[in-house]
Amino acid sequence: MDLYRKKFAVLDLTHGGIPIVKSLAAAGNEVSGIDVYGTVKPETLLELEEKYGIHCSKNPLPASGFDIIVAPVHLDPAYPMLVEARAQKKDILSHHEIVGEILKNDSRLSGIKTVEVTGVKAKTSASSLLADMLSRHFEVVLHTSRGLEYWKAGISSLIYRGLSITPGSILVAVEKVFEAGLRPDFFIFEISIGGTGTADLGILTTLSPDYGIANNTALASEAKLQLVKLAKAGSILLINVGAKKALKAAKTDKVKVLTFKDPFSGQLSGISDQTADFVLETGSGTSALSVPPELVMPSDLPGPDDLSSSSRPTGLSSSSIGLLDSSRSTGLSSSSMPAGSTELQASPTFSSYGIRFMHRGKEILSASLRPGYNISAYRTAFVAASAAALELGIEPEAIISVIEGFRGLSGRMQEKEMNGISLIDNSNSGMDILSAEKALDYALLKRKDEKKKGIILVLGEEASQVCEGLPPELVQGFVEKFGTKCKQIILVGERMKTVNGKNISYARSLPEGLSKASEFAGGDDIILSSVKCFR
Repeated sequence: MDLYRKKFAVLDLTHGGIPIVKSLAAAGNEVSGIDVYGTVKPETLLELEEKYGIHCSKNPLPASGFDIIVAPVHLDPAYPMLVEARAQKKDILSHHEIVGEILKNDSRLSGIKTVEVTGVKAKTSASSLLADMLSRHFEVVLHTSRGLEYWKAGISSLIYRGLSITPGSILVAVEKVFEAGLRPDFFIFEISIGGTGTADLGILTTLSPDYGIANNTALASEAKLQLVKLAKAGSILLINVGAKKALKAAKTDKVKVLTFKDPFSGQLSGISDQTADFVLETGSGTSALSVPPELVMPSDLPGPDDLSSSSRPTGLSSSSIGLLDSSRSTGLSSSSMPAGSTELQASPTFSSYGIRFMHRGKEILSASLRPGYNISAYRTAFVAASAAALELGIEPEAIISVIEGFRGLSGRMQEKEMNGISLIDNSNSGMDILSAEKALDYALLKRKDEKKKGIILVLGEEASQVCEGLPPELVQGFVEKFGTKCKQIILVGERMKTVNGKNISYARSLPEGLSKASEFAGGDDIILSSVKCFR
């Protein structure tokens, strides 16, 4: 698409619209930004007008004055400008589509491979694990809800914190990376509700549980299919076998489609192992590794020796938000392998709980897992990241090293201690009421197994705009159904004050909620933190 001398109206400056209008204006277009929700500060709008020449409005403008209307997939289709644009048969692009067009016109990205990850669950975990795996031979930039990170040799450094995972934030992430003087071999982008069509490899983690968007006129699963429908020719799509509508949409000759399945998706779909290219099995014990030669280095992507690696750039904070508790994963490395060997035994020093990774019925690697996190919460991430890493040329030894050194991500079912009290940390931007239920189930099992006494639950939201917030009515239902299983419930967020029940108190923020929880908890209790928040 020609992005020059067009008249654009970009709707919604709150959710990633600002970097889009800036990029379009810089490309020589006449751009108007519509603050649909009226949440952008007046000084920000004034800066857009005076510094960038972008006309801003808090009210709808006549659609007839524009060549192209750009709107997020979650915007109510009844918004006046969209109604007019459809009636006038104007071109309407999603934020994902326009970001894709902007990226295609960015010559700085030439030669850099891109991975995009979308889905309902496991996006951050799968992206982070894949970054660690790829970093064993490549330089990687990872953009997730945890921050913008540079990865090399299993070590992460923080580039920038504070970006969302809206498609528009990708534009900011790219600028921050080049401003830092970095030129990675791979970009990995976690993206909400879809893809931009520029990825060399796209990963769809899950489509369930589905939910309504655009004032409940559409399903999020349909919007996420942008990853499939916009996929560029010659790219690879790695899709959860349980995402049936995505597999149906991916029936095309222009892309390579691979499927994966974890034990949980198998329980949901009832699909046999033989229908998935990659399958994760869980259980105790481990077995030997056998590597099919065709999986070691796909011919259409560069190998580790084909790309040069420079030393770590200066000015980055080492291991600022690293994947592990330590800055480097531990486990088996290729240097410990006998020459010519094709089998690798998992380390016997780790937990006896293990996973087996199958490729079309043949076991290709297995690994033992460390304790300290809820393993079931990472099954989708393990299989998706491992399959992607194999497809992108990473040897199984490196994948095993990452998995066996993994200790969970902060805020994603990680076990910690707080003032000597056991803490299960499940507070993150993707937390929803189903996640809270699963976390409570896990805490109840832990209480039984470790003979703990009570559970102090911290539940709620720090900001209602974080991925559409945590609806108070769902929290009310949760409290009515599960409240008696908890010694005390501390609800976080202004909207939670409408929720009623026994043994309930309120807090304004996650830190305040945790502080109150530590006051209620005794040494034999468990604190469970399930708050929707940016971290």
